[in-house]
Order: sequence, then structure tokens, then C-alpha cells
Amino acid sequence: MTGAPDIAALRAKLAGGDGPRFWRSLDAVADSPEFRAYLAAEFPSASRLAAAPERRGFLKLMAASFALGGLTACGGGGGRDYEVPYVNQPERIVPGTDLSYASSAVFDGFGNGILVTTRNGRPLKIEGNPEHPWSRGGTDVLAQASVLGLYDPFRSQAVQHLGRPSSWAAFRADLQGRMPSWRESRGEGLALLTGPVTSPGVAAQLARLRAAYPALRWYVGAGAGRDGIYEGARQAYGRPLETRPDFGRARTIVALDGDFLDLGPGQVGLSRRWSEARRAAYAEGRLLTLHAAAPTPTLTSAKADRGLVVPAGRLEALARDLLNLAAGGAAPAGDDPVARWTRSAGTALAEARGSGIVTAGLTASPDLHALVHRLNGALGNTGATLVHTAPVAETGAGTLADLAEAMDRGAVKVLVVLGANPVYEAPGALDFTARMARVPLKIHAGLYYDETGAHADWHLPAAHPLESWGDIRSLDGTVGLIQPTVAPLYNGRTLAEMLAFLASGEGGEGGQDALGLLKAQGRNPGEDEAAFEARFSEALRLGFWADSARPAETVALTQAAAAAPEAASSPAPAADGVEVLFRPDPTIWDGTHADLAWLQELPKPLTKVVWENVIALSPRLAEREGIATGDILRVEAGGRAVEGPAWILPGQADTTVTLTLGYGRDVPDHLARGLGYDAAPLRPPGSPWGLAGARLTKTGQQRRPVTTQHLGTMEGQDLVRVQALGAAPVGDPKGAPTPASFYPPPESQDRWVAAQWGMAIDLDACTGCNACVTACQAENNIPVVGREEVELGRWMGWLRIDRYYAGDLDAPTTHFQPVPCMHCEQAPCELGCPVEATLHDSEGLNLQVYNRCVGTRTCQSYCPYKVRRFNYLDYTGGMTPVEQQQRNPEVTVRSRGVMEKCTYCIQRITAARITSAKDAHAPIPDGAVETACQGACPTRAITFGNVADPGSRVSAARRDTREYALLGHLNTRPRTTYLAGLAPAADPNGREG
Repeated sequence: MTGAPDIAALRAKLAGGDGPRFWRSLDAVADSPEFRAYLAAEFPSASRLAAAPERRGFLKLMAASFALGGLTACGGGGGRDYEVPYVNQPERIVPGTDLSYASSAVFDGFGNGILVTTRNGRPLKIEGNPEHPWSRGGTDVLAQASVLGLYDPFRSQAVQHLGRPSSWAAFRADLQGRMPSWRESRGEGLALLTGPVTSPGVAAQLARLRAAYPALRWYVGAGAGRDGIYEGARQAYGRPLETRPDFGRARTIVALDGDFLDLGPGQVGLSRRWSEARRAAYAEGRLLTLHAAAPTPTLTSAKADRGLVVPAGRLEALARDLLNLAAGGAAPAGDDPVARWTRSAGTALAEARGSGIVTAGLTASPDLHALVHRLNGALGNTGATLVHTAPVAETGAGTLADLAEAMDRGAVKVLVVLGANPVYEAPGALDFTARMARVPLKIHAGLYYDETGAHADWHLPAAHPLESWGDIRSLDGTVGLIQPTVAPLYNGRTLAEMLAFLASGEGGEGGQDALGLLKAQGRNPGEDEAAFEARFSEALRLGFWADSARPAETVALTQAAAAAPEAASSPAPAADGVEVLFRPDPTIWDGTHADLAWLQELPKPLTKVVWENVIALSPRLAEREGIATGDILRVEAGGRAVEGPAWILPGQADTTVTLTLGYGRDVPDHLARGLGYDAAPLRPPGSPWGLAGARLTKTGQQRRPVTTQHLGTMEGQDLVRVQALGAAPVGDPKGAPTPASFYPPPESQDRWVAAQWGMAIDLDACTGCNACVTACQAENNIPVVGREEVELGRWMGWLRIDRYYAGDLDAPTTHFQPVPCMHCEQAPCELGCPVEATLHDSEGLNLQVYNRCVGTRTCQSYCPYKVRRFNYLDYTGGMTPVEQQQRNPEVTVRSRGVMEKCTYCIQRITAARITSAKDAHAPIPDGAVETACQGACPTRAITFGNVADPGSRVSAARRDTREYALLGHLNTRPRTTYLAGLAPAADPNGREG
């Protein structure tokens, strides 16, 4: 596990069939003595308890984990010093019971429908809104973690002027004194910078502001902007457009660096539609095949049935080859991986004319997007399987580069930055910080006192979406409503309020103004007050304005696009050096959420790295340069450089390195400070997602990244199964006799007359998105332990997602497998526990009695699935009664020396049982109990219910011929079972090269 691996030997081992069929890392393939010693240890001992993090870092981490939850009860003034009973009971609030509000989660300016669960006025948990027409009940990791963001102690808590505490009154007085001169000059010299704007209410206030100051210039900046998508549509159709695939009508999909399954504003809705279409196709006896070509692995390319590893510089040539095939040209000759994949994808698209989809992702170049539009048009897919609408985000704004140029020539006298962080996000070549210093007055508003706030004259705290009134559009254009679930913790303001104040010098005083602005935006001209209030109340109940999605538009290629040559072209010769790709981080995105400890400790889907970012490179490049995982690399270009630890990533293009955004933050006393490297200095302003000709060197230092990929290793077993279409079933035989067991039978069969709970996980639908992991943490009070503890193997997640590779080292297939507690009917942990802290109940649940546990960890060593977690330290200790309000009161907060694990969300089962008891003990209906992981999953890969009910959905899943038990040969009889993944009939590995 140390030193540069012998890549050639590992490649030969896999090619010769001597290596494992499914493997989690290069270390597992090498099977080195160090790796064997790691597995033999199984779990780190407690002998290194003294190696704790330094006190300041530990306190910062614990503050993020505990989240100062007591502040939920605070008003705009001081804290809550004592408890008093209600004098007048608030409407709809029953003490001790949940109350849910329909609202919207905000993601880079876009919205997804959510339900916010509150208890006694405290937001506790985020669930998906099943009625929302776009998200349809799913969530993503950022939505799940947004409740932690509400309580985040690193949030901006006060107005600051020149780095010192001030007040809203002082800010208003200052600006009101300047506004007459602004009006007189018609706003000459005023510049407004925002993030992407999809909110109709914010757009209305923006239009009002621009009318008040006609000379004002508006700019939009985002670390992961959609400019390439809109520019590609403009090249093809003459105007910017949103393009959405309709998977339900498709028979094949080709993704050229596509990302519809990856974290982003559209992940929830697109993942759901893809999984539904794939299930429907399988029910018809066919496969909705996905051909994916990508330069660096993504969740989308990981789910490909036919995958291709190709440098980003060759993607446009690949699109032209497919366009040539669509026009009747000859297929490329040769037996290399690119030629084989091109023929396979071209044939699939030709056979599915009018019912195919070709898609490109957020990071694709505008030229590639334009080629994809042409290709879809040539195949008859446009308007059939692809829907085009007007852009969801408001257009017409300048870019960060435009703003930097205006500041450089002195054209900006006042800069107002609302909800953006250009000092951190701007490409290094723009030298944004130095240019911003030339602006006489700089105003910043945001959730955090970030890098831009530190360089501003005025910093203003923004309101969190969970404490705000507002509206926002989803990717399909549906206008979702945002409603507060708690009073503002830090007297923040919404973006609409701030714009309203800048336009008129009035308003923006509190929540009532935000509500008034929302109502004014939603009211139809001449609408009766009573009619509007009824319509508004219904929209609040639903969480969105009904029938508000963008209508589909008819499109046609421009003459220039249609006349472009269709002949296949050779890729441009590669530049010297390496190709650098920039990608959003799969957990903290562009750094906006970098202070949320849940996301920092969330293993990244493909590397399982936590608490930092890495420089990903291919096995071939590592072999050529003698690089080992953990070597500190230096990437240089244009006189700028970044340094970070190497990570050898199977499936990476040969001469390509990938840098992720969001790290390298430099704000004092913030959780994210000092974590990872900042990739922004290397990003070119004109092409922010790629850089050719960079220099890669080793610094001679080493620091192995912290990863969870080896934790809970079930080594040497057949864990993942793949069902090739038309092949013999790979699931466990149905109706086979139950193997004999050395466990004693139940004392009485009466024990089994109650509901019997079980879970089925569809590996074909699981995309590894991690929404279930974050939902489990939020629901079950799972602590954050910090980088040092994870390095010791003490990660506390109840649910892990194992990532496995199969096939070739350089272009493997990827499989994801969520692993919670199996709730075995014949559980080894129950046999091993000396104090009966773990035992079975009458409904088949494997229980953990915390106050019996004495910490022997015997159950952990007996468990073959490695799903039990031990509190080596008091990770939740020192919490005051006020801080405890952030936690879910239905789940015990564990202390040091206690074992814990997945409980199938027993608190939800108990709540359903209580409801059943109120209804004359009627049977709990199927679907009444939904575990946190099940509810969060955007693809509905997890099914939970009563396995004793033959009509339940989980029973139907268990009858599927793909169903199998993990390590079933051990005769543990797990209640959690799996459905094998799907693959094309010809090649179960499905990877071309």
C-alpha cells in the first residue's frame, strides 16, 4: 500500500484472469502484504486514541456536527434562556409530532421540490416532495444537508462594515445617502453580480432595479455555470435553449461526456426518469442501453452498458464520426476501442432513429453541444425524445470576465455582489481580487462571510432558504415556492428583499416584506383577493405553482449549423504535456457547501476520498511517470500552479488529469479552511472546464488521501452479480430448501406472526449518488468524526456504498452496492454478544440495545458484512441542552463505548405501528413505512416493506429472478437482499476500452 505500484503487473494479472473478478482498488488487485495486514486487522485498535486532532480543529468540527441546533428557537435578538408553555396553542402544532412544509431546495440557482419535517418549530429533516412534477419525491446530497446548513455556526450572523460588526440600520443610512447621486447619473458606474437567477420574483426585482438605474450593468458568475450549454444551443438554433431528454420515449442513449446521473441541478429529476425508463424496457424484455464516452469517470459513465475512455480533445471528433454515420457514411475501420465503440453506438442510434438520445454534459464545450444538436436532428430525435424550452435561468447578463475588464478600466464605481463569491471562484487569469480593490464601494451579501465578503466594504448576512419566502424554478421550469420553516436565526435578508431596497431605498425589513414580494409576483392582473389567497394557499400546500413549467419550443437548425461539414474529422494533435480537466466536486459542488461537515465526511462516489480533493490520473500515466497514490503532484500552466495528492483512478484517459473545485478555501475560522487545493488559479476564463499543455511533476512529498474504500471490505467473495439480458438467471434459486443451521430455532412460531420487515436494493438502479447516505446521517444522528478519525478507520456511517471495478485496469466497468445492516434472521452478531445488547425482535429486526452495550466489539468481529460502527470517542459529548435541539428526538444519541448500526429506521416503524393502533390495530399498509434511505433515493433503487405480505412491493422484488442474498452461502438469511445489475446480452462487462 506504499510506494509506486507495478501497474504493468496489475494489468497483466487482471488480463490473465488471476486477479479478482470484482475489485475495489489497485491495492486489492496487488494483494500486497501491507493490504493483507490491513484486512487481517479488520478494524483499527483503540491503542491510538491519543492521536487525536488538535483542540482548535476538533472544536471547529464538533461545532459543525452539532450545528448549534438550539438557535432554531432564537428570534432576531438574544438566546432562549428558559422554557415556557404555550398560552395560545399555535394552529396545526401538536407538541411531539412532526409537521411538514412543502418548499424548495436551492441548487446553484435552480430548485427541487422538498418536504421539510419540523418538530415543535424546529426543522429536522428533508424529504422529497412526491407531488413535485420535476423531482417527484427524490432528493440529492445537497438537499439532505441543507438542514445542517441552516444551523451551520459558520454562517454569517451580522452585518459587517470594513471588517467590523455593524447593523442593517447603518447600512441603509449609508446607501440612502448615496442613492440620489446614483439616480442622477442613471446608475452609471453601478455593477451588480449575482449567481444564476431562475426565480421569477428575483427576476422581477432585477428588472425593477434596472429600470431605476438604466446604466447599471448586470453580471452573472458561478463556479459551475451553464454558459457552454446555452452557447451550444445558440450555435445550433440561433438562440439559447434548455434541452431535456425524454427517456421514456428512448430506446438507446449515447452520452458524450454526459452527466445526467451526476450531481447537478437536474440530477434528481433526470435520474428518476432514466431509472423508470430502464425498468420499463426490462419489463418488455429489452435494455435501454447507455453508450458513454468520457475522459474522466462520472456516475453517468459508470452506469454505461458500452463505455469508452477517450481524451476530452477527441470528443468532438467522435461526435463528427457519429454524425457521418447518421448521414450514411462508412463506419470507422479498425479494431481499436474507439472504432469498436463508434460502430456500436452508431448502429444503436441508426436502429433507433427518432427514439434515440445523444446528450452532452455541463462541462462539454459549446462546439460539442452544437454537434450533439446536429446529430440529434439528423437522427430525428429532436422534438421526439428531446424537449427544448426557453432557458430556465435569466439571460442577458455579462460574465465574470466582462466584469473584471470593466473594473480594470475603472468603469465600476459601486460593485454589489449578491449570493456569489467571485474572489474564490474567478479563474486566476482574471486577477479578480486586485481588480476588485480598484472599486471605491464594494457590497457583498451571502450566507457566509467568505473570501469576497472579506474584501468588501459592506458584508450583509443572507437568509437561508429554510427561513425565507421566495420562489425558484426547477430545470423543467416549474416554479417552486420557498416558505420559511423557522424564524430567521441571524436576521438575514433574501435576495429579492435586497434588490427591492436597492431599487427604491425602502423595504427589505423582514419576512413580511419577502412574503409581500412573493404574493405580488404570483398575483394575476385583476385577480380577486379571495381567489388569489385560495390559489396561493393551494400552491403553498403543493410546494409549487401548478402548470408553470416552461412550454416546449419548436426548433430548427440555423443555416450555418445545417451547412457545416458532416465528414468525419481527425482529432487535433495532442499538445505537449497533460490535459487538465476541471470538474465540480461530487459532494460540495463548487465550494458553496464546503463548511458542511456531513458533506466533507461523505465519501466521494468513485474515489471514496473524504475531507479533501485529489489530482486524479490514469494508471498508464502513473506507470509512465512513476507516480503512486499519495504523491504530491504539481500541475503548472501559464505561470500558475496547484499542488495536491495523486489518486490513480481506473477509467481515466491516459494523458489526462482531473482537478475538482470547491477546496483550498482561505477564510479564517471556517471548517473548510486548509482542506485540499484550489483549482481556480489554473482555470482559463474562456474555457473553464479544460486546459491543454499543462506540466505535471512530482514534488517529492507524499500524503496519502484519507479514504473509506477499504473500510468494511468483504474480501474474496462474490458480492456483485450482473444479469446479462437473455442469459440464465443469476439470482438465488426460488423455492430451494432452507439450509440447516447451527442456530436454535425460535422459541415459538408465534414470534413470527407480526409484520416481517425486509429490504430489496436494485443494483441496476443504484447510481452511487450518496443521497441515501446523507439522509441516513440526518435521520439517525450519526456523528461526524473528522479526518484523523476516518484515517484510523472510525467512519461512523450506518450505510456505505461499496464501489467495485470489473475487467480491464484502464477501462473497467463500475458497480455500486449500498450495504446497510442485513438484519439477518440467523445473525452471527447476536450469537457473539456476551451481554445480549444485540438481539432479534418479533418483526425480524436486529436490534441494538445501547444501554446494555459494554463495548466488547464482539458483534463487530462476528458480522460478515462489516456494517457495525463503534464509538471509540465521545463524538457527541459536551452537548448542552440547547445544542441537542438540532438532533432527531426520536433517535438516541450514542456515547463513547457503544456499538451502533442501521436500524431500518425503527422510529418510523414504531410511528406507523402507533398509527395502526389508533385504527383498531389495522395492518400497516404497504408503503406506510419509508426508511430515510429509501425516501431520499432519486431512482427508487430501495424498496422496503413487509416480506410476510405477498402483495407488498418488497415481496414482489424478492420474487424477481435477479434477487440474491449477499453472502447467502453463510446461511445468515439476511432480510436485506439485492437485485442484480443488468448488462447487454453480448458482453456482461460492457466496456470497450
